[in-house]
Amino acid sequence: MAYYGQPQAPGYGGIHPNVLAWFQAVDLDRSGQITVLELQQALTNNDWSSFNAKTCQKMIGMFDRDYSGSIDVNEFNSLWNYINQWRGVFSAYDTDRSGNINESELHTALKQMGYNLSPQFVSTTVWRYDTTGRRQLNFENFVSCCITLQSLTNSFKSKDTAMRGQAQMSYDDFMLFAVDNAL
Repeated sequence: MAYYGQPQAPGYGGIHPNVLAWFQAVDLDRSGQITVLELQQALTNNDWSSFNAKTCQKMIGMFDRDYSGSIDVNEFNSLWNYINQWRGVFSAYDTDRSGNINESELHTALKQMGYNLSPQFVSTTVWRYDTTGRRQLNFENFVSCCITLQSLTNSFKSKDTAMRGQAQMSYDDFMLFAVDNAL
């Protein structure tokens, strides 16, 4: 738990001082935990619009190791690192610097991230995550897409024990994967 008002040594608990300062700024109620609402108020897209609660809930769910519904400073540190990695990938593949990634840019980015996905899958993904109808993703849409891809990939890998890209699962297992990722 973060202790407010006390001086922190550089790299306190393995956490960069800037991350700790940002955590403390976002933790509005000083509970030592960041909620979905607090995270939503802190995150913005390239156009300065706030992230929606659904995306923030997905991010907290990804790093909430104790299933409390909020994240502590260590969980936040992990989230911070992922956000910065996603921001780096997003910026690198937003080749036209529009603040959005189109279908072609997303396909290239996903390949770079290690996903070998068909153009049809990428097209469907853009359609699913594009909230503007312009066939492109802003940063938040990209993050939401990446969280879902990572979660589904991890679920699939749990059934693909031979690591061949094939898995046998029951209908119930499939439905659990689908519901778990339908947030």
